[in-house]
Amino acid sequence: MDAVTIERWISVIEDNDFITDKDKRIENLINLWKFSSCCNYETQITDDSLLDTASQSNISVTFTDMCLKAAPKSNYIHNIFSTITPVLDKKRDDAYYIELHEQKNNFTANRLLQLEEEIINAIQGKLITYNQVKKITKLNATAGIYTNVVVKDCTRNDIHHAIGKSQANETGNKNWLVLVLDRLISQCDSFYISDDILHLPFETDYDKIFLFDFYKGEVIELSTGL
Repeated sequence: MDAVTIERWISVIEDNDFITDKDKRIENLINLWKFSSCCNYETQITDDSLLDTASQSNISVTFTDMCLKAAPKSNYIHNIFSTITPVLDKKRDDAYYIELHEQKNNFTANRLLQLEEEIINAIQGKLITYNQVKKITKLNATAGIYTNVVVKDCTRNDIHHAIGKSQANETGNKNWLVLVLDRLISQCDSFYISDDILHLPFETDYDKIFLFDFYKGEVIELSTGL
């Protein structure tokens, strides 16, 4: 669905005096539009704001905000330094400011391993293609790794809490739950998504659950195999 159609639908909501929750309706519509264009399923939005796929019709999609504003900043990037110091030899007492590229995806354990390797190569001055590290500067500071990126943990408990706030619609349709990660609301640049979120199933009444980073356009389907 194109932007012109979405704008027309938003105007209909804004101009309808009988709709009392206009802001939420518009927010859900924008979320649905962005999610449908980013997920791995070929989807189409119906006139009733439902989703159709190649194999299913009239899928009801519920959006729940994952507000991690109160969550502590993740220590994973800073902890990389203690992991890589055995490789650094005499440079292990140095401090480095690592400027990272704009992150297209959120951090996982695998992406942190890739970042560790890039930081080691950057400190050693290797001429390679750097996908995450943009610039490295040696600092006169306490030994460690400092970056321009604020990362917050998205934990399994956070997912459980968000699932508990929502209830699948009893309409006979398939029900999808989309947990929206918003870096502005959560006051960070990226999230760290642990392996127990990515690989262990969640118990739910929903047919499918997704993590959706609105600004990065990243959609991660979670397992619901319990």
